[in-house]
Amino acid sequence: MAENEPILWITLVVMLVGLLGSVLPGLPGVPLIFASAFVYAYVTDFEVVGALVLVLLGLFALLAFVADFASTAYGAHRFGASNWGTAGGAIGGLVGALAGTLFFGVGALFGLLAGTIGGVFGGEYLRRRRQTPSGGEQRRVRSVRGGRGDWRRTSRAAGGVLVGYLVGAVAQGVLGLLSVIVFVVALFVE
Repeated sequence: MAENEPILWITLVVMLVGLLGSVLPGLPGVPLIFASAFVYAYVTDFEVVGALVLVLLGLFALLAFVADFASTAYGAHRFGASNWGTAGGAIGGLVGALAGTLFFGVGALFGLLAGTIGGVFGGEYLRRRRQTPSGGEQRRVRSVRGGRGDWRRTSRAAGGVLVGYLVGAVAQGVLGLLSVIVFVVALFVE
């Protein structure tokens, strides 16, 4: 194990960055912890960290992504988004997470948050456009009833996205910490 010690220290530093990324937007979190454990296992020919540990860490990474995604969508819905806004937030979050990771370099969490908020507003906009009557007098009545109240509700739902993000960050932090603990325990159980 002495010949692998520099690799172990690099892996632990990358895991620490992943642990910080679990709660900070813009940094990769639990998936980075999984990736560093996988690279360590591969480099050491899976002698210390085996398939069972990697499957568990992969499950934690998947759960962290799902928890983050689901909590932001639930937060939007809980704080008043319509089904259109919630669906828009879910789609926007997925697109934002992928785009943030692959194209913009801002990270999956920041992309998820921005995409979800944009998706909530987009979904509510589409809902309003779909419900707009075509007649002139009906349109006047509609604008007196709707308007700012709908957008206030949408803004409140976007605030719910932030609350959901915080819940997701806590879940990611817990799963990130569990991932690091499982990895370290696997090193000593050898």
